[in-house]
Amino acid sequence: MSSSPVAGRPATVKDSEIAAEQRRVDEAYARLEEMRAEAQAMIKEGYRQALAGTKGSLVDRDAMVHQAALRAQALDVADDGLVFGRLDLATGETRYVGRIGVRTREHESMVIDWRAPAAEAFYRATPEDPRGVVRRRVLHTRGHAVVDLEDDLLDPSAADSLTIVGDGAFIASLARTREGAMRDIVATIQREQDEVIRAPADGTVLVRGAPGTGKTAVALHRVAYLLFRHRRRFGSRGVLVVGPNRRFTAYIERVLPSLGEGSAALRSLGDLVDGVSATVHDPPDLARLKGSGAMVAVLRRAIADQPPGAPDELRVVHAGVVVRLGRPQLDKIRAALHRRSVGSVNTARRRVADALLDALWERYVDTGGTEPEPGAPVQGELALWEGLLADSGLAALDPDGPERPSSAADRSSRESFVKNVRGQRAFADFLTAWWPIRRPLDVLHSLGERARLRRAAGRDLDRPHADLLAGAWAETLSGPSPTLSYQDVALLDEIDALLGPPPRPSRKAPTEEDPYVVDGVNILTGEAVADDWEPEMRELTSAVERLERARRVDDEVTDTRPEYAHIVVDEAQDLSPMQWRMLGRRGRQATWTIVEDPAQSAWEDLDEARRAMDAALGGSASKRRGRKPPPRRARHEYELTTNYRNTTEIAAVSARVLELALPGARPARAVRSSGEEPVIRVVPPDALRAAAREAVETLLTQVEGTIGVIVPQPDGDWDEQEHKALAEGFPERVQVLDVLDAKGLEFDAAVICAPEVVATQSPRGLRVLYVAVSRATQRLTVLTADPTWELVLTGPA
Repeated sequence: MSSSPVAGRPATVKDSEIAAEQRRVDEAYARLEEMRAEAQAMIKEGYRQALAGTKGSLVDRDAMVHQAALRAQALDVADDGLVFGRLDLATGETRYVGRIGVRTREHESMVIDWRAPAAEAFYRATPEDPRGVVRRRVLHTRGHAVVDLEDDLLDPSAADSLTIVGDGAFIASLARTREGAMRDIVATIQREQDEVIRAPADGTVLVRGAPGTGKTAVALHRVAYLLFRHRRRFGSRGVLVVGPNRRFTAYIERVLPSLGEGSAALRSLGDLVDGVSATVHDPPDLARLKGSGAMVAVLRRAIADQPPGAPDELRVVHAGVVVRLGRPQLDKIRAALHRRSVGSVNTARRRVADALLDALWERYVDTGGTEPEPGAPVQGELALWEGLLADSGLAALDPDGPERPSSAADRSSRESFVKNVRGQRAFADFLTAWWPIRRPLDVLHSLGERARLRRAAGRDLDRPHADLLAGAWAETLSGPSPTLSYQDVALLDEIDALLGPPPRPSRKAPTEEDPYVVDGVNILTGEAVADDWEPEMRELTSAVERLERARRVDDEVTDTRPEYAHIVVDEAQDLSPMQWRMLGRRGRQATWTIVEDPAQSAWEDLDEARRAMDAALGGSASKRRGRKPPPRRARHEYELTTNYRNTTEIAAVSARVLELALPGARPARAVRSSGEEPVIRVVPPDALRAAAREAVETLLTQVEGTIGVIVPQPDGDWDEQEHKALAEGFPERVQVLDVLDAKGLEFDAAVICAPEVVATQSPRGLRVLYVAVSRATQRLTVLTADPTWELVLTGPA
């Protein structure tokens, strides 16, 4: 495909340069098509080899087809914007840089992969340190066509024979319209960002930066770089990218595939636990309670408490003696069992059964446990029991029940007692009701009962706070479709770790050989057992795997959730201690990339959150008895200081809010000006929504890209219905969202509604407002009912 000058306009130097670059790009695309054909041929060859019919040929087929399919996928992703850069070196060499590497059939380089060491100079060369680069050229493409180019002259003394076009590639790229999904910035990464991307692979990389400094884009490019340079290390166990909410993950989901990587798992904080998903944010007072590290002890006590519906008494009969355990004895047994069963509560029924049998035997012995002589008076509960049978006209002993021992030795035999009691249906029914297999959501739902939560609270929550939590869960978790908040998901993960996985289905048979199967039901798992015998299937594991599993302990908590080789956490300053514990379980052996800006934090107790983060990044949140804490991993810290998102006019407004939120804090330096001053308007409270719609209609004529309408968190005045009404009738590029859902996003234009409400909704309200006013790249409108805020945001006259 060729580019040509606009009809009726004489060809310029730039047109000639674009045409020359187009020829090179066309050659790269032609070779890309050949590489695609080769990948498809490899897939066909893999299937052909399977015709041999041997097991080895099937393995070879799977391996060949898998690798060829991955290659084909990478080639398809690179189709849009294959080539985006060119380096002209002082040695006379020319290098083209693109999304993936392209070589000729003779293996000569046509395009260098942007992640390769040979491409570093494209991002790191500066006039002060040109790294042998004379000219850096950025190619702007649409599809396969080169539509524009910009040059940076880095070494004027060596540029005699080169044509220089444009006045700077990066600044020109900043003013371009945003799409609904985040664009990668691979062609315009600057040096301070590139240092983060190519930071050492070991340990933790901590990236700080104000809004608009490119933290998120840098983190995603780092993922692509690590997977390219260390494929075996990070590709085998996977990479997890965690964002604050679903809007954010949808916003960035196209970036990694566009960089040639589609293997990373992308999750929001509300989607990290299988089977559940968060849809709402808690009000600040509830979020503070749910996210606090104090909830660990509260949840431990909640699990150790008697489950809802559990019986208060256990009665069995042996040798005509009624043996009874009441609530006090049962509570002691439960407490002792929970001390030993942390992390394996759901698989502890065998221990539970043994403990109950031990206690019943002791009780049996204490009550005498001997058969009375004929005609002798029957004492205690046995007398009552036999009296009831006599009154009913039945024999004192059920002929179908357990037989009386025939000798004193048999009567005192514990083995006989255990065998008899364990086979009684009453014991089986009690065991399944008293120690049920529990789901995390069941436990959290039970805490909607005020008395139960007060017991679990201990000294970690005062009564008003316990009642507040109970009331919230009673309202949101009732009914067939419970509503979970982002903080609830972290609590469910904690409960899941404490309960442990449910027992695996038992395939043991025949039932008469299993003492824990009663009437075809396994009393340890609650599952029906088939009568037909099938051999028991066991999972094959190596000694190393079993040792590794034994080491995976967090505060004596074990689990089977996935663990990753590398975890990226965006908007990390907002994570609560409980959310850090949730992430820590997924990255015990991981390296990390943490992206944060403390000035944007919506979490109140930053010190507590920092301690929880350090525990997670250290590889374990535990301090197990008798063991030294694990050594702290290497930490590489970076700070991004240039604001590439906001114009200087918008940055000035956000700087004024930052000064209120965090006096003395230094904002990032904005690098471009648009000449468009933000619009700050005072409107009556009852006209705010109409004014917002009017502002959106105006912005639709001024920008071609996305428009964000950012409103306060849901409350009495700003509920979900209000959001829908505000967005009604507008095109898809207009999004209405609350201030917390706006985290990490950016829009070409933004309308901020009621900043005075946002600022007072939580103790960190000013920091949340600071985030909101820094979302726009081109135009900003703020609507307030408080004239004071007009003065604050416009600054001194």
